[in-house]
Amino acid sequence: MRFPPFRFVNLLRGVRNRISSEPENTDISNHRIDALVDAFFAIALTLLILDIKTFHVESDAELIQKLITLIPKFFTYFLSFTILGLLWFEHQMVSHYVARSDRTHIWLNLLFLMSISLIPFAASLLGENLSHPSATTFYGINLFVTGLIQYFDWEYVTRKNRLIDETLNRKLVRSIQKTFLLVAVSYAIGIEASFYSIPVSIAIYSLATLAGALRMNAIFHQSHEFNQPEVILKE
Repeated sequence: MRFPPFRFVNLLRGVRNRISSEPENTDISNHRIDALVDAFFAIALTLLILDIKTFHVESDAELIQKLITLIPKFFTYFLSFTILGLLWFEHQMVSHYVARSDRTHIWLNLLFLMSISLIPFAASLLGENLSHPSATTFYGINLFVTGLIQYFDWEYVTRKNRLIDETLNRKLVRSIQKTFLLVAVSYAIGIEASFYSIPVSIAIYSLATLAGALRMNAIFHQSHEFNQPEVILKE
């Protein structure tokens, strides 16, 4: 009994031709990126408190003295927790408009997360050296890089409607873009101020992040209130 000849090479060629004839789709779901971002923020927020160590004392007076020495660390903990929380909030607002993802968007998000994961270290450095301008400057540079990545990521996903819905209002896109840019510029101003006044510099870092989050919240609510492609947003 003879079997019909089986040409394995021809079979592979046929499979290859069928695959190449199918349209390529480079779009990737954005849900897994959001899940990874949420996990990174949760870890970074937790790491902030781990920098504050407990201690054993022999009296209440010694306990109060120890707690007083921890005031700079408690300050940077609350400061950094607030800033990280606001940055996470901004990311949640923006990701609502991202319909899909691709490899470049993934890498931009990984750079963003790398910068976010550095904030606990920057906060610890600031808490240990609150009176030194260099620590405040380093903290600001960390935030500035984070803000820049946010700006370039939004610029990438919205250029020619690359990763957003084509019906998304362009005024909304520009409003978010301006917000990210102004926040990054404010961080740069805070870095410059750190050489002259540490309290002013820290205030700028905090207010810039808060203003950015509030602006994102306003944009989000306006876009849902009108829910029209040509909704006019307040500049």
